[in-house]
Amino acid sequence: MADRYYAMAESMNTRGAMEMAVPFYRQAIALLLAERDQLQQKLGGAAAQPVAQELPLDELHGLLAAAEALGQPSTSTPPEPTAAEAAGVDLEAQIAELASELSKHTALQVMAGLKALAEGHGSSLPASGLALLGKAQMLLGQVADGGQSFEAALAAAPREVELQINTGAARLANGDVEGALTLLRGVWQQGIDSLEAANQQALLRNLSAAEAKAGYLAGALQLRLKWFQRDRQAVPMQRWLGWAQQGLAGTEKESSVRQAALALLKAVQQAAPNDQALAQQLADALEDQGDYREAALLYRQLLRPQQG
Repeated sequence: MADRYYAMAESMNTRGAMEMAVPFYRQAIALLLAERDQLQQKLGGAAAQPVAQELPLDELHGLLAAAEALGQPSTSTPPEPTAAEAAGVDLEAQIAELASELSKHTALQVMAGLKALAEGHGSSLPASGLALLGKAQMLLGQVADGGQSFEAALAAAPREVELQINTGAARLANGDVEGALTLLRGVWQQGIDSLEAANQQALLRNLSAAEAKAGYLAGALQLRLKWFQRDRQAVPMQRWLGWAQQGLAGTEKESSVRQAALALLKAVQQAAPNDQALAQQLADALEDQGDYREAALLYRQLLRPQQG
């Protein structure tokens, strides 16, 4: 039966009737999938699982080094410098040493080290120390305190791009979406290509999250497409797919949100050309969009290997 629908679709396709061919391609695929599931059940295997429908929004880390800090725990405990030691060693070097030890398992020790450094230098820390304190507080779930530390660091070094990004992320974590957008959009307007790679990734992650939380879904999806093109391994493939699905759900065909979501879905599918479930999802989205020619090409791509 699937062969019959496929032959009818091919006949219409060769006559240039793409729009009429698409439903027959789709029916042929549906029949083939049903036959495959029946065969798997007879052989004692589980039926194929569909692609996940709705994925949760990205959890905001809000820190440039959050991924590394939350990854592997440090095996050593950072030393707690005395006032005499701190006075004899460069403060920035001490802060950098503490930063290299930061993880969620050592955050308290790092905070203790920063406190000792502050006491040894007149109860004050430079912007780098305040930023490190903010990261440690965020890792411990002290979001409000972490936000205050980042704001203090930014006040001490207002032109520092990394601090602008981190403070914007801290504002977002504290619910100040407009404040986050002000900082992050300001960095974006300076030109992302002028930033170091780590700062580029952090900006795309945090600005896209801020745009989404503010309800600017088209802008968020466009940023996520740029992010995907720069580093598709930044988040799991299912997360990229989830964002695209959210943009396609319940939006008008000509809306900027749907167009941006479709562009992201195309990029994801092109990155995994052998994923048949993903190709079918893109074909369905294209058909729903009215792009019958591209939908038909994808449906034919799905059917050809199974016809051989």
